[in-house]
Amino acid sequence: QAMTGLLATHQHLLKQAALLLARMDDVIYTRPSAIFLNSAIGGHIRHCLDHYGSLLQGLPGGQVDYDDRLRDPAVETRISEALSRLASILGGLEDLVQNPGLTASGALLVRSGQGPESGGWHPSSPGRELEFLISHTIHHFALIAGLCHVHGIAVDSDFGVAPSTLRYREVCHA
Repeated sequence: QAMTGLLATHQHLLKQAALLLARMDDVIYTRPSAIFLNSAIGGHIRHCLDHYGSLLQGLPGGQVDYDDRLRDPAVETRISEALSRLASILGGLEDLVQNPGLTASGALLVRSGQGPESGGWHPSSPGRELEFLISHTIHHFALIAGLCHVHGIAVDSDFGVAPSTLRYREVCHA
């Protein structure tokens, strides 16, 4: 049950991204902003999709290597490539929904170089990594929302906002 909810959140986030990308062109997608350290929407999208790719690739073998990402420049520079990769990842998430045994294992090894002393493998679980990717994706989506604002592109009010924050706002405004 909890795993289904996590996967549904991921599907929602990625569908939000697809809808947003459909409303812009490659010029805006690749335009850097000095306010955001010269990053562009495309770079953030590619980075997020790379993390999803690492998870989906590593789950079956029990080893998720976030350091060994695809980093395809085409996904970063062409919306059509990003949408294709998004569709592929959504298909992979749907496979997880349809085959819960793929995420049932409680043990994973994860590698994610987060500093000069790291780079080794650490224990985790599918649920923990799905939680991590929600947080990771939402934080990058918040940066994307800021970039969209700079470039004059409207975003939905819940784009780049954590589900817990949305629930808190509902309680405060009820």
